[in-house]
Amino acid sequence: MLWYVRRATGAEADELLLRIERSGAFEYGAYADEERLRRRVQAERMSPQLYALTLNRAESSDSGTYYCLVEEWLTDPDGAWYRLARDSSGFTQVLVRQPEVRLQVEESESNITVSQSSSIRLGCSIPSQSSRDSRFSVSWYVERSSMLSEEEDQGDVDEGNRACVFSIGHDAVFGNGNCSPIEEAGPNSRLQFERTTSDLYSLTIQGARPADAGRYYCHVEEWLLNPRNAWYRLATNNSDVTIVNVIQQVSTLQSVVCSNDSLFYFVFFYPFPIFGILIIAVLLVRYKSHRHSKSQESKNGAPLLWIKEPHLSYSPTCLDPPVLSLHPGSVD
Repeated sequence: MLWYVRRATGAEADELLLRIERSGAFEYGAYADEERLRRRVQAERMSPQLYALTLNRAESSDSGTYYCLVEEWLTDPDGAWYRLARDSSGFTQVLVRQPEVRLQVEESESNITVSQSSSIRLGCSIPSQSSRDSRFSVSWYVERSSMLSEEEDQGDVDEGNRACVFSIGHDAVFGNGNCSPIEEAGPNSRLQFERTTSDLYSLTIQGARPADAGRYYCHVEEWLLNPRNAWYRLATNNSDVTIVNVIQQVSTLQSVVCSNDSLFYFVFFYPFPIFGILIIAVLLVRYKSHRHSKSQESKNGAPLLWIKEPHLSYSPTCLDPPVLSLHPGSVD
């Protein structure tokens, strides 16, 4: 029994897929070796008159027209084999389709307004996919405000004026998507990627700048593994556009002081210990001065304004009144 295939690409001759000898031995044809079908082809003898051929893990390249050719052999009286008859079956048309494309991509928000130095969070959701075995390559693109013309419709995306913000491949390698980001991911990067679930991705841009304003969207590629263990891209889709506005902060004394660590400590931290030291020094000087004045008073005795009781000397025989002499601290 011989199994043949006529390729859908329109090959000139039918190609041998598998030959089963009358002894039961298997012999693969050139087509099987070329397409690496040996591991996927399975031939069975269901009964003496019924044979079956199974092609596992079919792929689109297996499409074509299949048929079998049967040869009947007998032995002559001398024990030699001879072919008695030969006939072929009808044709079986095989069409292998790729999974139906059901990839859908959605953006969580359509308009985001943030202040300068805050964070911008972009979400990318995949509510529908073509296969449960699919893997995704996710990239974010932006059209900066400087790239946009006044007449440009806000619903259109011009791929020529876009810039790649972040990408991750279907193999979960950063920067291995369909674009090369301007800013590489790393410990010092402003970009923070997160995969919350198998169909929900988010990208956070920390420390927003006025130049970050623009129109963002995520681009998703759906990948599948074929029977040859090679990845192929099944479908692509884009989310809707998210418009990001960054409000620029006006520089004030408070913002300038708080943004500079050295200036912040100089204004709000260093004056307090300096003033404390000055106050303590003044109090110590006043305390020592007060103690010194009290010690001087104790050494000099009575105060200068205190007057002793005057001593009077009077004689009754004297006709003149007594004379008083007053001096500080004494009476004569």
